[in-house]
Amino acid sequence: MSEIFINLTGALTANETIVKEPINFKGAPTVNFILSGVNEEASQALSLDINFGDGTERVFSQKDIVFNYKEESIFNEVLYGKVGGTIMDTYKHTYVPAESTFTTNLTAQFLIYFNNGFHANIFQPISLISESYYDDIKKLGILNTQMVGLSTSDTVANLQSKFNDRTYITYLDNS
Repeated sequence: MSEIFINLTGALTANETIVKEPINFKGAPTVNFILSGVNEEASQALSLDINFGDGTERVFSQKDIVFNYKEESIFNEVLYGKVGGTIMDTYKHTYVPAESTFTTNLTAQFLIYFNNGFHANIFQPISLISESYYDDIKKLGILNTQMVGLSTSDTVANLQSKFNDRTYITYLDNS
């Protein structure tokens, strides 16, 4: 399993829909969507609705009206100049490709409402590619071999994956 970071950055100044470039992942990655780069100087984000696109439960975040300095961190204020805290943070999600298909196409959606009345709708297309037979075995070791005939020298070999301890029977034709 791999961990990937996707930065969603920029200044959003009006009602707009942004479609990012599609990203391809192999296997079941954990994706970190980093929203802290969204510029909130002109207006602050009040609510964020995230649909990861794979049927899991939506994530909804809403900015507190009064920022509680006793319980909340002030790092976003110091590092990014976001006074009163922010909901534009890092959101982590693990995607699992479908077992019935080789490729699963999804679209993650981020709907952000700002305090001046406008909204931004950001779409991130994601393509999950299932690991193939060869990716699954990774590294093989020979368990045993058997000669099938004296005249042909054909061999049956039992190979074991060092990754998942599965045994694969192979027939080697030496003719």
